[in-house]
This record gives sequence, structure tokens and C-alpha cells, in this order.
Amino acid sequence: MKYIPVFAMWEFLKKIISKKDGEVAVVVLDENDPDAASTYTVKSLDIYVLGGGIVIVTLLLAVLIFFATPLSSIYYQQIDDKFRDEVIAINQRVMALQDSLLAREIQLNDLKNFVRNVPDTIFQVNHYYDAGISPGLRTVYREPLTVNTFELLTRNEIMTANTGERNPDFPSHFPVQGTLSQRFTPNVGHYGIDIAAQRNSQFRSIADGTVINTNWTINYGNVIYVQHADGIISIYKHAERLYKEPGDIVLKGDILGVVGDRGLLSSGSHLHLEIWKNGVPKNPLIYVN
Repeated sequence: MKYIPVFAMWEFLKKIISKKDGEVAVVVLDENDPDAASTYTVKSLDIYVLGGGIVIVTLLLAVLIFFATPLSSIYYQQIDDKFRDEVIAINQRVMALQDSLLAREIQLNDLKNFVRNVPDTIFQVNHYYDAGISPGLRTVYREPLTVNTFELLTRNEIMTANTGERNPDFPSHFPVQGTLSQRFTPNVGHYGIDIAAQRNSQFRSIADGTVINTNWTINYGNVIYVQHADGIISIYKHAERLYKEPGDIVLKGDILGVVGDRGLLSSGSHLHLEIWKNGVPKNPLIYVN
């Protein structure tokens, strides 16, 4: 018995399908008995039906194999793993957002408390005047006058008061007792040094000077600026509280405030010290031991 090559079978099928009348007579000969020939009539429609049946049976077998074997569990496990990973990623983003909102709320509360609880630096001047009824009898009236201390100084006086022409006494001691945790790295935007210290530790002025500004920022918390002679300004950031106000004259070693963990850029209780000379940031380790 001879086998029909695949290409011959393909040519045979194409010939049946290409017949316009859609019908072909197929003669089957037996090699052992040539007289016993069989004739079959094949229509093109039969080929389509046979092909469609084979496709349907193949699909049914594939579905049966998929659900009757561990293939389905492997497929659904992959889907479950992917879904679980997406849920975990979404949960992590939600938690990060909640942490960010909580940090913002804490900073906003700090700002509200700072504005509500920190009073202005003022003092009273008692102004006297005479309003006597007669030259022999005088009645003295007292009228309190409230004045902001820094309003009594001109800008030039604030910049130069108590500093004179002498240069600051450097090097000085660290403004607070602690451990150097980060050095001066201006290439990454860190223009000072970080000194890790216990919360509420007092920090001091590194030289004589005048407080020219104090403020509160979201990133740095309480900040104080001290102007020294020779164009030098020292800046202290992340304070818990400040004890000085603009216009206050300070001497080397005077307490400026206490260390805290204020501001979004703070990662722990520490004091950030910057030193600027003529508008240029300097390495504070040159000025402090």
C-alpha cells in the first residue's frame, strides 16, 4: 500500500474545491485486485463540512484538556499573582499619600501654633506729661506706649550694631553639643552642616552679631539669621523654638533657641548650620571646631 504525499493530498483538495459544479468523482483502485475498483462522489461542500468539523473537534479537545488538566490552575494563578501585585502597588501608593497628607497636616498645625502662640518682641515706654490745674499743684498722667524693639533700629544699625569693625572670633565651638551627621556638600544643594543633637538642646551664636531675621518655613521649620562683621551671616535651621527676634544684639555663646525636628526636610532631631560670606556659602567647618 502506498501513502499519498501531503502535497499531493493538498493538490487533490484544491482540485475538488475549485470545481465549478462542486462535485468530483474519486476512483479507488486496489493494487492486489485492479478489477475491484470503487467510485466515490465528493462534493466541495463535503470538504467544508469536514474541515469545519475537524476545527470544532480540535477546539473542544483543547478546551477539555485546558479544564481537565493543571493548565487552568497555572493560568489562573498567574492572573491572581498579577492582580495581587497591582493591589499591593495601589495600597502602597495610598499609604504614601496618607503619610504625605499627615506630614502636611502636622506642618500646618505647627504653623498655626507658631502664629497663635509666639508673641511679638515689644517693650513699653512710659510717657509722662504734666496737666496741672495750677502751678502749685501738678497731676502726673502716665500713658504707656507699645513699640516693637526692632522698629527702633535703622537697617544700617541692625546690620552693624555691636559688631563694630572687628572681625568675628573664629574658629568657634559648635553651636550645640552633638555629632556631625552630614557635611557641607553644595553640589547636591546642602549648603551647611548637620549636627545631630537631643531635642530641646540649646544652640548658641557662634560669634557676636545682630539677629536680622527669624521665620518659619515648611521645609526648615524655625530659622534664625545672625549678621556678623566682615560680611558673614550664620543661619540656624530646624529649631524647635527661637529665643531671639529681629533687632536683638547677641554675643558669642548667647542662646538663640533649642534644637528640634521641624520642617519636611528634617529626618531627625538636629541643627542645620550655614555660613555665608558676601552672599557665597562657606564650609562651616572652617569657622567652627
